[in-house]
Amino acid sequence: MASENTVITGASRGLGRALALRMVELGHQVFAIARSADQLDELAKQAEAGRVIPFAVDITDAGAVEVAYAKIEQEHGPVSVLINNAAVFENTPFVEQSLEGIDRIVDINLKGTLYCTRLLLPYMIERKRGRIINIASVAGTRGIPGQASYCASKHGMVGLGDTLAQELIPHGIALTTICPGGIDTPLWDPQTNPYPGELSRTMKPEELVGLVEFLLNQPTTTLYKRLVMFPTNEWH
Repeated sequence: MASENTVITGASRGLGRALALRMVELGHQVFAIARSADQLDELAKQAEAGRVIPFAVDITDAGAVEVAYAKIEQEHGPVSVLINNAAVFENTPFVEQSLEGIDRIVDINLKGTLYCTRLLLPYMIERKRGRIINIASVAGTRGIPGQASYCASKHGMVGLGDTLAQELIPHGIALTTICPGGIDTPLWDPQTNPYPGELSRTMKPEELVGLVEFLLNQPTTTLYKRLVMFPTNEWH
């Protein structure tokens, strides 16, 4: 796999962190975006020296995202891979969910993905080259009780991917939406968001990392539109 400049959102922990470290192993220059500067600095220290460049950016702030992209492009060269991974989750009956909670889920999961994609596209389209991988969820393929706002945000991501992938074909840019089921990450908090089953049977982040690596090795002349995967203790 050739060296690439790769942007990963939600890179400070869980799947995003695992993706960042693997991309570094594959020779990528990773631009790690997340809100926690401390966690990003820890990631940068763990990776090969200088291969992870942290950007403490709130992806719900379109202006901050735009500034970060301009800095990356001007100082480090073209970004060829974008992995939209940032997400928050809340498992609660919709009638009990706060309006602030609804805003947070939609703003980060859906609007953050929209902003991070829209603001990078002009650079990619100008070069007629790029690959975008959106980490959605099986919650974007069906309704799951207790996850109304989360499902809405992930259905939005799936709709975005299905539409935008078609628009980008003439520009040589490939977009794939991955819809995973339960993954063993900090998203499942035993106190606030317990996994409804055996957490030990969920997928490991490395499985998703392997899938992303596979996609990055495929020609952009073949479109992997949407991939759905889940542990065998679930069915979606």
